[in-house]
Amino acid sequence: MDTIEFRLSAFNYTDCITQNAFAHIFINGKNLLDTLYEFEKREGSKIINHAPISVAELHENLSEKYKIKSVKICSQLIADVETGISNVVWKNFVLPHAENRTKNFGEFVFDKAQYFREVEKLKRWRFNDKLIIEYGSIDCGFVDFNFIKSGKLFNFAFDELLSDPLPQLVNLFVHIRRGEPCTENFGDIYDDRIKVLKISVRPVEDEIFLTAEIVKKKILLAEIYRREELAAMFKKFFDARLNDKYFPYSYPCFCYLSESNVTDEVLDAIEDAHPDWTTGDVWNYAVETGQLKLAPRHEKYLEHYKKMLTEFIIPDKWFE
Repeated sequence: MDTIEFRLSAFNYTDCITQNAFAHIFINGKNLLDTLYEFEKREGSKIINHAPISVAELHENLSEKYKIKSVKICSQLIADVETGISNVVWKNFVLPHAENRTKNFGEFVFDKAQYFREVEKLKRWRFNDKLIIEYGSIDCGFVDFNFIKSGKLFNFAFDELLSDPLPQLVNLFVHIRRGEPCTENFGDIYDDRIKVLKISVRPVEDEIFLTAEIVKKKILLAEIYRREELAAMFKKFFDARLNDKYFPYSYPCFCYLSESNVTDEVLDAIEDAHPDWTTGDVWNYAVETGQLKLAPRHEKYLEHYKKMLTEFIIPDKWFE
Protein backbone atom coordinates (compact mmCIF):
# COMPACT_ATOMS: atom_id res chain seq x y z
CA MET A 1 0.00 0.00 0.00
CA ASP A 2 1.37 3.40 -0.97
CA THR A 3 1.22 6.47 1.27
CA ILE A 4 0.55 10.06 0.22
CA GLU A 5 1.38 13.37 1.86
CA PHE A 6 0.80 16.97 0.79
CA ARG A 7 3.33 19.60 1.84
CA LEU A 8 3.03 23.33 1.51
CA SER A 9 5.51 24.83 -0.90
CA ALA A 10 7.22 28.17 -1.22
CA PHE A 11 7.41 27.45 -4.96
CA ASN A 12 7.19 30.68 -6.86
CA TYR A 13 7.77 31.98 -10.37
CA THR A 14 8.96 35.29 -8.95
CA ASP A 15 11.03 36.43 -6.00
CA CYS A 16 8.14 37.35 -3.73
CA ILE A 17 7.43 36.42 -0.13
CA THR A 18 3.64 36.51 -0.56
CA GLN A 19 2.01 34.10 -2.95
CA ASN A 20 -0.73 31.60 -3.51
CA ALA A 21 0.02 28.43 -1.55
CA PHE A 22 1.26 25.51 -3.64
CA ALA A 23 1.19 21.84 -2.62
CA HIS A 24 3.94 19.35 -3.31
CA ILE A 25 2.83 15.71 -3.49
CA PHE A 26 4.96 13.14 -1.67
CA ILE A 27 4.31 9.47 -2.39
CA ASN A 28 6.06 6.98 -0.10
CA GLY A 29 8.12 9.87 1.23
CA LYS A 30 9.38 10.99 -2.19
CA ASN A 31 8.42 14.14 -4.06
CA LEU A 32 6.35 13.22 -7.12
CA LEU A 33 8.21 15.86 -9.14
CA ASP A 34 11.48 13.98 -8.51
CA THR A 35 9.81 10.74 -9.60
CA LEU A 36 8.65 12.47 -12.78
CA TYR A 37 12.16 13.74 -13.53
CA GLU A 38 13.63 10.26 -13.05
CA PHE A 39 10.93 8.76 -15.27
CA GLU A 40 11.61 11.18 -18.10
CA LYS A 41 15.34 10.59 -17.83
CA ARG A 42 14.89 6.80 -17.81
CA GLU A 43 12.42 6.73 -20.70
CA GLY A 44 14.32 9.15 -22.88
CA SER A 45 11.44 11.62 -22.85
CA LYS A 46 11.86 15.34 -23.24
CA ILE A 47 12.76 16.64 -19.78
CA ILE A 48 10.79 19.71 -18.78
CA ASN A 49 10.48 21.75 -15.60
CA HIS A 50 7.51 20.41 -13.67
CA ALA A 51 5.82 22.48 -11.02
CA PRO A 52 3.26 21.93 -8.27
CA ILE A 53 -0.20 23.38 -8.66
CA SER A 54 -1.94 25.61 -6.14
CA VAL A 55 -3.53 24.24 -2.99
CA ALA A 56 -6.91 25.50 -4.22
CA GLU A 57 -6.64 23.74 -7.60
CA LEU A 58 -5.36 20.47 -6.14
CA HIS A 59 -8.09 20.43 -3.48
CA GLU A 60 -10.71 21.14 -6.14
CA ASN A 61 -9.41 18.23 -8.21
CA LEU A 62 -9.16 15.67 -5.40
CA SER A 63 -11.89 16.51 -2.90
CA GLU A 64 -14.76 14.64 -4.54
CA LYS A 65 -15.16 10.95 -3.75
CA TYR A 66 -15.96 10.08 -7.37
CA LYS A 67 -15.71 6.54 -8.69
CA ILE A 68 -13.23 7.53 -11.38
CA LYS A 69 -12.18 10.85 -12.86
CA SER A 70 -9.26 12.18 -14.87
CA VAL A 71 -7.65 15.10 -13.01
CA LYS A 72 -4.59 17.33 -13.11
CA ILE A 73 -2.25 16.68 -10.18
CA CYS A 74 0.71 18.87 -11.15
CA SER A 75 1.56 21.30 -13.93
CA GLN A 76 2.11 18.69 -16.65
CA LEU A 77 0.68 15.47 -15.22
CA ILE A 78 -2.86 14.09 -15.49
CA ALA A 79 -4.05 10.86 -13.86
CA ASP A 80 -7.20 8.80 -13.47
CA VAL A 81 -8.23 8.86 -9.81
CA GLU A 82 -10.43 5.92 -8.86
CA THR A 83 -12.08 5.79 -5.43
CA GLY A 84 -13.13 2.36 -4.18
CA ILE A 85 -14.57 1.05 -0.92
CA SER A 86 -11.25 1.05 0.95
CA ASN A 87 -8.64 2.29 -1.54
CA VAL A 88 -7.91 5.21 -3.85
CA VAL A 89 -5.92 4.43 -7.01
CA TRP A 90 -3.96 6.81 -9.25
CA LYS A 91 -3.38 5.27 -12.67
CA ASN A 92 -3.29 5.89 -16.43
CA PHE A 93 -0.93 8.84 -16.10
CA VAL A 94 -0.63 11.20 -19.04
CA LEU A 95 2.32 13.46 -19.80
CA PRO A 96 1.45 15.27 -23.03
CA HIS A 97 5.08 15.59 -24.12
CA ALA A 98 5.95 11.93 -23.32
CA GLU A 99 3.69 10.46 -26.01
CA ASN A 100 2.77 6.82 -25.28
CA ARG A 101 5.69 6.12 -22.93
CA THR A 102 3.68 7.31 -19.93
CA LYS A 103 2.15 3.85 -19.53
CA ASN A 104 5.39 2.76 -17.85
CA PHE A 105 4.84 5.24 -15.03
CA GLY A 106 2.81 2.66 -13.12
CA GLU A 107 0.06 3.24 -10.57
CA PHE A 108 -0.29 4.07 -6.88
CA VAL A 109 -2.75 2.50 -4.43
CA PHE A 110 -3.56 4.44 -1.25
CA ASP A 111 -5.54 3.58 1.85
CA LYS A 112 -8.75 5.57 1.49
CA ALA A 113 -8.82 6.87 5.07
CA GLN A 114 -5.18 8.02 4.98
CA TYR A 115 -5.68 9.58 1.55
CA PHE A 116 -8.67 11.72 2.54
CA ARG A 117 -7.00 12.80 5.77
CA GLU A 118 -4.39 14.41 3.55
CA VAL A 119 -7.09 15.93 1.33
CA GLU A 120 -8.56 17.48 4.48
CA LYS A 121 -5.21 19.24 4.98
CA LEU A 122 -5.66 20.86 1.56
CA LYS A 123 -9.12 22.01 2.61
CA ARG A 124 -7.78 23.54 5.82
CA TRP A 125 -5.00 25.36 3.97
CA ARG A 126 -7.44 26.59 1.34
CA PHE A 127 -10.38 27.80 3.40
CA ASN A 128 -9.23 28.43 6.96
CA ASP A 129 -9.40 32.17 7.59
CA LYS A 130 -7.46 31.77 10.81
CA LEU A 131 -3.73 32.40 10.67
CA ILE A 132 -1.77 29.13 10.83
CA ILE A 133 1.93 28.83 11.64
CA GLU A 134 3.50 25.61 10.35
CA TYR A 135 6.97 24.11 10.20
CA GLY A 136 8.42 23.78 6.72
CA SER A 137 11.69 21.87 6.45
CA ILE A 138 15.42 21.94 7.03
CA ASP A 139 18.03 21.18 4.40
CA CYS A 140 21.76 21.85 4.74
CA GLY A 141 21.19 24.20 7.65
CA PHE A 142 18.42 26.31 6.14
CA VAL A 143 15.22 26.01 8.15
CA ASP A 144 11.95 27.54 6.98
CA PHE A 145 8.42 27.95 8.24
CA ASN A 146 5.15 29.24 6.87
CA PHE A 147 2.27 31.49 7.78
CA ILE A 148 -0.91 30.40 5.99
CA LYS A 149 -4.14 32.35 5.82
CA SER A 150 -7.03 31.95 3.35
CA GLY A 151 -4.93 30.16 0.74
CA LYS A 152 -2.07 32.67 0.95
CA LEU A 153 1.42 31.57 1.95
CA PHE A 154 4.09 33.67 3.66
CA ASN A 155 7.35 31.71 3.75
CA PHE A 156 10.46 32.51 5.78
CA ALA A 157 13.86 30.82 5.54
CA PHE A 158 16.65 31.13 8.09
CA ASP A 159 20.23 29.97 8.42
CA GLU A 160 20.32 27.71 11.46
CA LEU A 161 23.67 29.02 12.69
CA LEU A 162 23.33 32.70 11.74
CA SER A 163 19.65 33.37 12.45
CA ASP A 164 18.01 30.20 13.80
CA PRO A 165 14.39 31.11 14.69
CA LEU A 166 13.71 28.14 16.98
CA PRO A 167 15.04 29.58 20.28
CA GLN A 168 12.91 32.70 19.76
CA LEU A 169 9.84 30.62 18.92
CA VAL A 170 10.42 28.55 22.06
CA ASN A 171 10.61 31.78 24.09
CA LEU A 172 7.30 32.93 22.58
CA PHE A 173 5.79 29.54 23.41
CA VAL A 174 6.90 29.80 27.06
CA HIS A 175 5.26 33.23 27.38
CA ILE A 176 2.09 31.99 25.65
CA ARG A 177 1.73 29.18 28.19
CA ARG A 178 2.28 31.65 31.04
CA GLY A 179 -0.14 34.17 29.55
CA GLU A 180 2.58 36.83 29.44
CA PRO A 181 3.35 39.38 26.69
CA CYS A 182 6.42 38.84 24.52
CA THR A 183 7.94 40.20 21.30
CA GLU A 184 10.63 38.58 19.16
CA ASN A 185 12.42 40.05 16.13
CA PHE A 186 13.73 37.57 13.57
CA GLY A 187 16.86 38.31 11.57
CA ASP A 188 17.66 38.05 7.89
CA ILE A 189 18.87 34.67 6.62
CA TYR A 190 22.42 35.98 6.20
CA ASP A 191 22.56 38.91 8.59
CA ASP A 192 20.78 38.71 11.93
CA ARG A 193 21.12 42.49 12.35
CA ILE A 194 18.58 42.99 9.53
CA LYS A 195 15.13 42.21 10.91
CA VAL A 196 12.60 40.63 8.54
CA LEU A 197 9.86 39.45 10.90
CA LYS A 198 8.44 40.63 14.21
CA ILE A 199 6.08 38.40 16.20
CA SER A 200 4.28 39.64 19.30
CA VAL A 201 1.90 37.90 21.69
CA ARG A 202 -0.29 39.73 24.17
CA PRO A 203 -2.79 38.20 26.60
CA VAL A 204 -6.37 39.46 26.42
CA GLU A 205 -8.32 37.86 29.28
CA ASP A 206 -8.34 34.10 28.44
CA GLU A 207 -7.12 34.63 24.87
CA ILE A 208 -3.86 35.55 23.16
CA PHE A 209 -3.59 38.27 20.55
CA LEU A 210 -0.77 37.48 18.07
CA THR A 211 0.64 39.83 15.47
CA ALA A 212 3.22 39.03 12.81
CA GLU A 213 4.77 41.98 11.02
CA ILE A 214 6.56 41.20 7.74
CA VAL A 215 8.97 44.10 7.90
CA LYS A 216 10.18 44.41 4.30
CA LYS A 217 6.69 44.08 2.82
CA LYS A 218 5.00 46.20 5.49
CA ILE A 219 2.39 43.47 5.95
CA LEU A 220 0.74 42.94 9.33
CA LEU A 221 -0.99 39.65 10.13
CA ALA A 222 -3.08 39.43 13.29
CA GLU A 223 -5.17 36.76 14.99
CA ILE A 224 -6.81 36.02 18.34
CA TYR A 225 -6.49 32.48 19.74
CA ARG A 226 -7.50 30.65 22.84
CA ARG A 227 -4.30 30.24 24.84
CA GLU A 228 -4.30 26.44 24.67
CA GLU A 229 -5.07 26.60 20.94
CA LEU A 230 -2.03 28.77 20.19
CA ALA A 231 0.21 26.74 22.50
CA ALA A 232 -0.86 23.54 20.71
CA MET A 233 0.01 25.08 17.32
CA PHE A 234 3.52 25.97 18.52
CA LYS A 235 3.95 22.51 20.10
CA LYS A 236 2.98 20.89 16.80
CA PHE A 237 5.63 23.05 15.10
CA PHE A 238 8.33 21.84 17.51
CA ASP A 239 7.27 18.19 17.14
CA ALA A 240 7.48 18.50 13.36
CA ARG A 241 11.05 19.79 13.70
CA LEU A 242 11.97 16.88 15.99
CA ASN A 243 10.43 14.37 13.57
CA ASP A 244 12.13 15.82 10.48
CA LYS A 245 14.51 13.08 9.31
CA TYR A 246 17.19 15.68 8.55
CA PHE A 247 17.01 17.29 11.97
CA PRO A 248 19.61 15.21 13.87
CA TYR A 249 22.14 15.74 11.11
CA SER A 250 21.41 19.36 10.35
CA TYR A 251 23.96 22.16 10.42
CA PRO A 252 25.89 22.83 12.61
CA CYS A 253 25.75 19.27 13.99
CA PHE A 254 27.54 17.60 11.11
CA CYS A 255 28.44 20.32 8.63
CA TYR A 256 31.88 20.68 10.20
CA LEU A 257 33.28 17.81 8.16
CA SER A 258 36.82 18.53 9.34
CA GLU A 259 35.73 17.31 12.79
CA SER A 260 33.97 14.20 11.52
CA ASN A 261 35.12 10.88 10.14
CA VAL A 262 33.94 11.49 6.58
CA THR A 263 36.01 12.63 3.60
CA ASP A 264 35.05 14.63 0.53
CA GLU A 265 35.78 11.53 -1.54
CA VAL A 266 33.09 9.57 0.29
CA LEU A 267 30.51 12.31 -0.24
CA ASP A 268 31.53 12.71 -3.89
CA ALA A 269 31.04 8.97 -4.44
CA ILE A 270 27.53 9.11 -2.99
CA GLU A 271 26.70 12.15 -5.15
CA ASP A 272 27.98 10.36 -8.26
CA ALA A 273 25.83 7.30 -7.47
CA HIS A 274 22.75 9.46 -6.83
CA PRO A 275 23.00 12.55 -9.06
CA ASP A 276 19.39 13.60 -8.39
CA TRP A 277 19.82 13.81 -4.61
CA THR A 278 20.11 17.08 -2.73
CA THR A 279 23.13 17.75 -0.53
CA GLY A 280 20.90 16.99 2.46
CA ASP A 281 20.00 13.60 0.97
CA VAL A 282 23.68 12.80 0.45
CA TRP A 283 24.67 13.69 4.01
CA ASN A 284 21.66 11.93 5.51
CA TYR A 285 22.53 8.77 3.58
CA ALA A 286 26.12 8.98 4.81
CA VAL A 287 24.85 9.08 8.40
CA GLU A 288 22.28 6.31 7.95
CA THR A 289 24.92 4.00 6.41
CA GLY A 290 27.47 4.72 9.12
CA GLN A 291 29.86 6.60 6.83
CA LEU A 292 29.40 9.86 8.74
CA LYS A 293 29.20 10.25 12.50
CA LEU A 294 28.68 13.36 14.59
CA ALA A 295 31.71 14.80 16.30
CA PRO A 296 31.40 14.67 20.14
CA ARG A 297 30.81 18.42 20.52
CA HIS A 298 27.99 18.28 17.98
CA GLU A 299 26.43 15.34 19.80
CA LYS A 300 26.25 17.74 22.75
CA TYR A 301 24.70 20.43 20.56
CA LEU A 302 22.05 17.96 19.40
CA GLU A 303 21.33 16.92 22.98
CA HIS A 304 20.79 20.55 24.02
CA TYR A 305 18.64 21.27 20.97
CA LYS A 306 16.35 18.30 21.64
CA LYS A 307 16.01 19.41 25.26
CA MET A 308 15.03 22.88 24.10
CA LEU A 309 12.24 21.46 21.92
CA THR A 310 10.93 19.01 24.52
CA GLU A 311 11.48 20.78 27.86
CA PHE A 312 11.41 24.34 26.41
CA ILE A 313 14.61 25.41 28.13
CA ILE A 314 16.96 27.51 25.98
CA PRO A 315 20.56 26.48 26.81
CA ASP A 316 23.16 29.05 27.81
CA LYS A 317 25.85 27.10 25.97
CA TRP A 318 25.20 24.89 22.95
CA PHE A 319 28.40 22.90 22.67
CA GLU A 320 29.38 22.29 26.32
